[in-house]
This record gives sequence, structure tokens and C-alpha cells, in this order.
Amino acid sequence: MRGREHPNGGLTRFALLAAIVISSILISLQRGTDQNASKFKSATQETVAPLAASLAAPLRGFEGVFSNIAKKRSAFEDNQRLIAEIAMLRERQSQYDNIAHKVARYEAILGVDSETEIPLRKIAARAIGETDGPFVRSLLLNVGSKDGVTVGNPVLSTQGLVGHVINVGPNTTRVLRLSDLNSRIAVASARSGATAILAGDNSPLPKLAFINQREKWMAGDRVISSGDDGSLPRGLQVGEVVRAEGGGLRVRLFSRSAPLDWVWVSPFEKIAVPVETEVETDEESAP
Repeated sequence: MRGREHPNGGLTRFALLAAIVISSILISLQRGTDQNASKFKSATQETVAPLAASLAAPLRGFEGVFSNIAKKRSAFEDNQRLIAEIAMLRERQSQYDNIAHKVARYEAILGVDSETEIPLRKIAARAIGETDGPFVRSLLLNVGSKDGVTVGNPVLSTQGLVGHVINVGPNTTRVLRLSDLNSRIAVASARSGATAILAGDNSPLPKLAFINQREKWMAGDRVISSGDDGSLPRGLQVGEVVRAEGGGLRVRLFSRSAPLDWVWVSPFEKIAVPVETEVETDEESAP
């Protein structure tokens, strides 16, 4: 009795037969002429190339997607690092601003001003308003000749020039303020360089007198000491020009912008007047 045939036996025989046929064709093609082989290869390339390109397109797409993801991740990391650096720089900038503010404050307290001819050495003093003295606008200081103060020394606050020393005792000093009727100092416009005399008249706003080049003076000009009289150094901050009701020019003093508590006396030496000597003429020197 014949055994029962396997259900997949026919399919197996068909696959085997197809493999034999394909092998025979390939062998015959390899044994053919070079021209036939070349035609077959060309046909194969033309058929396979578009198929390979079609299959490669999705792969390149996936590669591009992964590449974009990697780039975005790198950009995100760089962005986070830059944010951290910006926060650190802002903190440092805040620290630098605080240090600069402290340095500016200390320079103001010490009276350091490299833009003027005034010496860096300062004598700190406590200012006391004088009400029963010989002058209307004057101050008393708790320093005197024993501290190195002399008549004519400029007196400054952190805002600007207050006045100059007129009387000195061993332990006290009297200062004539710029607004007093007896005060006269040489000033200049920091903008144009035009000069004038700042004359006090017992009012809060002393006036500009003996103005040189009036057309070069304008409201809002910053007024500084000119140093032309030799009594004060050049470049001390004095005030700001304002228009008076009568059309004249007056100065709003910087030193009146805040109450006076501590001031600084600068031991500035006036320009010495040369000693006059007699000059012998030829007739007097002749025998």
C-alpha cells in the first residue's frame, strides 16, 4: 500500500524545478557572449537602480529626522548653557555696579577729582551754620590752623563748591558761602568756556556779573570755577545757569541741593604774587 503523499510535496517539487530552471538560465547567460552579458547587466541595472533609489529615499528620510532631532537636542543644550551664562553675567554686572557705586561714593567723600587742579589731599570737617556772625551766608567748621587750614582754601561738599575760608583760628574756621553778598569768584561755562564773575547777593541764586561773551552763555550751562583769579583751582563744580525774571543770568548752586553736614577743605595754595624789586638803570649803575 503506497504511503499517503505529503500535502506540501507538490509545492516543494515546483520550487525545486524553478530553482533548476533559473540556475540553468544564469549558467547559459554566463556562457553567452560578452554582448549578451552586457545587455543583461544594463537591463538589470536599469531595473534595480530605480528600485534601490525608491528604497533608499525612506532611509534618507529617517536619517534626516534623526539628524534634526540630534541638532535640536544640541541647540537646546547650548541654549540652556547660554541662559546659565547670562544669569551669571547679570549677577556679576550687578556686583560690578555696586562696587562702582561704592568707589564713586568713596571718591566723593574723599574729594578725589582728577579733572581739576585741586590737590587730592582733603581736610574733613563738620559744618555748622552761623546765625549771629558778621556775614549772612557763612559756616563754621570744627577744624583750624592746627589741621592745616589757611585763609582762601576752597571748601567743598559732595555736590560742589560751597565757598572759601575767610578766617582761621586754631580749632575753628569761618567759611564765606558763594551766596553771601561779599562773595566774588571767577567762573566759566563748561560748555563754551566763556567767563564771568559769580557775585553773591544774599539770595539762593547768585548772579553772573562782568560776563565775557554773553552770547555764549545759555540757560542750563554747567558752571565751574575758572581759576582766572588764582584764588581757586579750575574745574570745581559750582552750579547751573538759570534765567532770572529780569532777563539776567543766575546760578543754581549744586551745594544747595542737599543739607550741609560734612564738608572738605582743600589746602590749595594761591598763586603767589611776585615780589617787586628795584631795577637799576644804566645811569644809576654808571660811575
